[in-house]
Amino acid sequence: MNDLIVNEIYNIKDNKELIKDYINKLISKENIFDSFVQSRQHLFEIYNDRLDFSIYKGNHFEGLEEVVEEMRYSGLKNIRLSYIDGTKRSCSIFSSDDYKVILGIIFYNN
Repeated sequence: MNDLIVNEIYNIKDNKELIKDYINKLISKENIFDSFVQSRQHLFEIYNDRLDFSIYKGNHFEGLEEVVEEMRYSGLKNIRLSYIDGTKRSCSIFSSDDYKVILGIIFYNN
């Protein structure tokens, strides 16, 4: 089930409105996300360091650079980080606490 969800999110990753609608449909049916809320500044510092390290190591995580940029300029005080673990691919979704604002998604190959 999670693989289908991650693949669907990947297919619509460039349209934040579709992602928001899709996520809201999912959470209205069941709680599929592991998530927590942290301050925007704290998450920005962590993921900015990961971006710097990934550039240094030559690793590339799709969406990481875009998420860091969105967090840098976001007016949100707190950010919800939700994680969906699939068999082949997983993703981290960065959003407002209520999922009304989607900052971006990082995809990881497992």
